[in-house]
Amino acid sequence: MLDNFFIESKRFIKKNNLPYKRYFIETHKLSHRLSIIQGARGIGKTTTIAQYLSNYEMDKVLYISLDNILMSNNHKIIEIAEEFEKNGGHILCLDEIHKYTNWSQELKNIYDKYDNLKIIVSGSSAMHIHKGSYDLSRRAVVYNMEGMSFREFLNLHYQYAFNNYRLDDIVENHEEIAELIINSLHNIKIIPLFKKYLDYGYYPYSISMNNKDDFYKTLQQSINAAIESDLISVYPNLSGVSINKIKKLLLSIMSSVPFKPNFSELQKILDIKDTRTLKEYLVYLDDAGIIKMLMANSMVYKNIGKPEKIYMADTNIMNLASKDIGNMRETFFFNQLSCYYSIISNNKGIYSNKSGDFICEEKYIFEVGGKNKDFNQIRNTDNSFLALDDIEIGYKKKIPLWIFGFLY
Repeated sequence: MLDNFFIESKRFIKKNNLPYKRYFIETHKLSHRLSIIQGARGIGKTTTIAQYLSNYEMDKVLYISLDNILMSNNHKIIEIAEEFEKNGGHILCLDEIHKYTNWSQELKNIYDKYDNLKIIVSGSSAMHIHKGSYDLSRRAVVYNMEGMSFREFLNLHYQYAFNNYRLDDIVENHEEIAELIINSLHNIKIIPLFKKYLDYGYYPYSISMNNKDDFYKTLQQSINAAIESDLISVYPNLSGVSINKIKKLLLSIMSSVPFKPNFSELQKILDIKDTRTLKEYLVYLDDAGIIKMLMANSMVYKNIGKPEKIYMADTNIMNLASKDIGNMRETFFFNQLSCYYSIISNNKGIYSNKSGDFICEEKYIFEVGGKNKDFNQIRNTDNSFLALDDIEIGYKKKIPLWIFGFLY
């Protein structure tokens, strides 16, 4: 039964074992017996898995994509795991796990039955392990993989080897850090590189695209697939009517980002009778990596409370909707900081603030703007900073916006 799977597995690893390694493989060793990697479409999960598996003997690892045509012959993953383990297999990788109907029960059974088998699973960022028919939260370690930072974009596209910095380091030493980075560019200007990142740098596959038009077409297709395919796989009770309303909701958000939601108005536009359903749709789009909801504080949960603002998930997606530079700057800052806090598991994170645009870790207040932005709005606020676009090196509480792309 496994012969064809092994052939496909070896071909997959050889094809996708690319030289550049994302932050994820550098910081996560996947040492637990059941590791689940979640993330939006196109952010590099598949390549990362291939790079991880390439460190082992090919006969000891097996990669299977659950949307592969080979799985259409009613193969069960628990049967594959049993035969693989009997033949001396060590690492079983199951990609696109949300495409498999009974995934949570069979993963639980594989984990409980085969102590010597290591399982790596990847799936949609909309997938929740505790919402499956069997709760895996006590068995699995779940990792959220994010898209590329500005630092990673420079390292991948231009073969640099820049390190990342914590937010505390940037706030306290941004002048020295910026000077070090700029000197390492060898007379290449940082601002034009930053603009390129805002256009197409969040998704690693952009490096293989012939032009920006091809990239944006692919990105649009990924968004459609995330809504029409991934969400239905994760939430099978969603109907065609529901999917159309989610798309309509997304169009409403895209037409005015950052979007300040008026729930009553949205319910009328979408013909939704209760606020609970509207909040669920927003959470679906957020979980799928299409939008990001900015909440008031860490005590307001996305599936319960009302977001203060709604942004597109990253600047590349925002380019499909708007070219407004002010919104682009805020989207970049929110994206990079929220990714950073997801990676370091800091639930204090980034939230809305009445004095400035954002508050981070309940202590740093940031106002985001162009190089001529002043302190009027946050003049009397402690621990307040300006994150300014179009400056290479800052001064004291004026920090270059681009440097927040070096957080991970």
